[in-house]
Amino acid sequence: MGKPENFKIDKGLASYGISDHYAILGLPMTTDAAQIRKKFLKLAKILHPDVFGRTPEEKETATKYFSKMVSPAYQLLNHDRERGEYLATLRMFAQNKKQKEEVPTLSSEIAQKLYRIPHEITYKQYVEQISPKQYETLDSIMEYTATLSELNLVYLFTQTSLGFTSGSSSAVASPAVNQSANAEATPAAKPAQSPALRNLNMAELFISKKQWTDALKELLSAEKIDPNNAKVYALKGLVQMNQNAAAIAKSSFQKALKLDPKEPTALKYINQVNAATKPPEKPPEKKGGLFGWGKK
Repeated sequence: MGKPENFKIDKGLASYGISDHYAILGLPMTTDAAQIRKKFLKLAKILHPDVFGRTPEEKETATKYFSKMVSPAYQLLNHDRERGEYLATLRMFAQNKKQKEEVPTLSSEIAQKLYRIPHEITYKQYVEQISPKQYETLDSIMEYTATLSELNLVYLFTQTSLGFTSGSSSAVASPAVNQSANAEATPAAKPAQSPALRNLNMAELFISKKQWTDALKELLSAEKIDPNNAKVYALKGLVQMNQNAAAIAKSSFQKALKLDPKEPTALKYINQVNAATKPPEKPPEKKGGLFGWGKK
């Protein structure tokens, strides 16, 4: 088991130099994108320093678990293409090990049991059995993550048909790549991760539960950390709109669109707040005196 100082495990897939993003999130490798996001939001709440009354040292440790393990795992698995490439790598790894007829080194009893009687349904059941314990305490995270990675390793070694969910079919990288055709290609740069990612994720969680005050608190913190992030202002506008503060929401949406003219949330709701803040039309001015007779 890895030490909390480096936040790395040395069992399961990690013993082969492969980061086990599914084990970190406590999910089987067959999990779809919607469930990955759902689990990530749950872990963001569990590891949030303000959720439970932790000591300053525990808060710092929880934050490191989130930033060094959970967030990087989610950032990869949340994107169809990157998840597809990752799963393609795992397929090639599994194929190579099966051809060599290697036997995995397993220390946990549950992984050894799965290796003796392998089955995909049993694999999922074992992951679901371990996963709830994984983030119960900060001290248990590394131990259970290592156990989950061993289960993943057994799954890769024993299943003849790997039932991965990689998102869209175009997301999976082809193992045969024309090296000469791509020699001068420049890989697309990954978007920089916002330093306020935790606050944004927590805000989205509160928004989904219609807890507007809590969401706004997270967004105000996010604004201080990342003041040029269009999504921060777009979500602020959404919250303010639901707090019946249309004029303030309009200002937030406008700022979001100034930073990013294609910001989807701001584009979706800006017309609604524009209509809500539009001054009522004045009734036509009546002219004339008594009985409609007046000066022309």
